[in-house]
Amino acid sequence: MEDLVREHVGPVVGKVPGVVVAVLAEDEEHVVALGDLRSRPDPRHDCWEIASITKGFTGMLLAEMSLRGEVRLDDPIGTHLPDDVAARLPPPDRQPTLDDLATHRGGFPSIPPALLRRARGANPYAQLDEAMVFDVLGRRTRRARRDRLSYSNFGMGLLGHILGRVAGQPYGELLRSRILEPLDLHRTGVGTCGDGTEVVPGVRKGKGTPAWTFGALAACGALRATPADLLAFARITLDPPSGAVGDAMQLAMTPRRKGPAPDMRIGLGWMTRTSPRGDVVWHNGGTYGASSFLAVDRTRRTAVVALGTTGPRLLPRLDAPGWALLDAIA
Repeated sequence: MEDLVREHVGPVVGKVPGVVVAVLAEDEEHVVALGDLRSRPDPRHDCWEIASITKGFTGMLLAEMSLRGEVRLDDPIGTHLPDDVAARLPPPDRQPTLDDLATHRGGFPSIPPALLRRARGANPYAQLDEAMVFDVLGRRTRRARRDRLSYSNFGMGLLGHILGRVAGQPYGELLRSRILEPLDLHRTGVGTCGDGTEVVPGVRKGKGTPAWTFGALAACGALRATPADLLAFARITLDPPSGAVGDAMQLAMTPRRKGPAPDMRIGLGWMTRTSPRGDVVWHNGGTYGASSFLAVDRTRRTAVVALGTTGPRLLPRLDAPGWALLDAIA
């Protein structure tokens, strides 16, 4: 397996100073560290930013809360916002729904210009609080007229914040109690992988750069996790547990709308790539100092996790080698 990893992922080392690849194949797990990370003593248990892979977990949280009856997927967002904010919105039938936010149909840009103007420094969204997020919402907050995906960090972050308001808990605590702990993912969390894990430092333009925290938009990208936990999650998706969290996983990963490419569809947060040989559930992510890729082929019971120490440029750095590796082990 190490030779396959080096063949398909090795060429990206240089553009990405350090990469860790975790593979599930034939019921065995393999973890390979490349580049600057080759000397890490235990790369399985290092702590990484997983960036937008967070969105898949936010989709599972929405699914879990909808199955409990705490929210409905077709709830207009104003249903769960403060009265003064909801009063500024269009009529309910023209507002984005929770489902729209989870499938990137909310009509929002990736980050609204009003918030981009507030972005500062190496952790650009750390200062965003609830008031700043709600100030973006108003009479122009309308559902997209056409069923077209418009990828939005803001929309997914808003969704997680709304779910936290409904449950009366911060997003991170809610996700931990409803999704992460029931799945025994004890080294995954908002802003931390827990005690005893070592953070892998990010690199930007040859210099160290801090992890992103996202403020009130944490649900779009603030999770951190170890390769071991991500492999454990991939294994769980092959045989979801019975009960609420397993049902939520199935619902979130079920394709429901068109995705960003002809061969892709989207569920609640999770993307699905379709092909004649079967469907692959996946997501990727990136910040200034991290790139991430997770893909699970549930037909062939294989998975690839790739994590790198610098962020995307024009294109994600780990997607192409991650897909090539998944194809090679299938």
